Amino acid sequence: MPKQRQQGVTLLEILVVLMLIGGLMGIVMLNVGDDQARKDTKQFAQQLQLWLGALREESVFQNLDFGVAMDSETLLLLSYQDVYSQEFSANLDAEALDKLRKNPWQPHSGGRIKTELQTPDSLRMRLFLDDEEVDFEEFLANEDGPLPALLLLSSDEYTPFSLMLEHDHDASFYYQLSGDGFAPLRLELQDYDD
Repeated sequence: MPKQRQQGVTLLEILVVLMLIGGLMGIVMLNVGDDQARKDTKQFAQQLQLWLGALREESVFQNLDFGVAMDSETLLLLSYQDVYSQEFSANLDAEALDKLRKNPWQPHSGGRIKTELQTPDSLRMRLFLDDEEVDFEEFLANEDGPLPALLLLSSDEYTPFSLMLEHDHDASFYYQLSGDGFAPLRLELQDYDD
């Protein structure tokens, strides 16, 4: 009499199937994570592009010179306050006037423009002026108060710059926000070559 073969699944077959499913899930999660990093970076880059564009317009309409002080985590809006103008110096005492002479760039107050932006924790910013990377320490950590890294002038000119936005969880790309000093700002996705 021939032996009847038992029908069923062995433990080894179950383990192989679970390993395959786990591997596929890992690949799917990796791709979803990459997409999320790109999406988060793009969202902040677009927010920054809109904010700087709004500052350019406000600068022209209000006839004010703006500056943006920054480090890797914060962007702070400054406005130029002329110590010799009655508008800025009328109610200041001698100490405040001296401080204003040392640094006429003061945190901007009032108006309808957001005065500060915080970089999301997972993003890093790198600023380039004249093709050289800027050390952020000199702008917000200055002993006389914050200094502008970028100028947005009432003549509708601005400091030519390139700002790289990189994500901590995906080193395969960066977003670059740049401008030549006159034209609208450009935002581009750049992939690092492997």
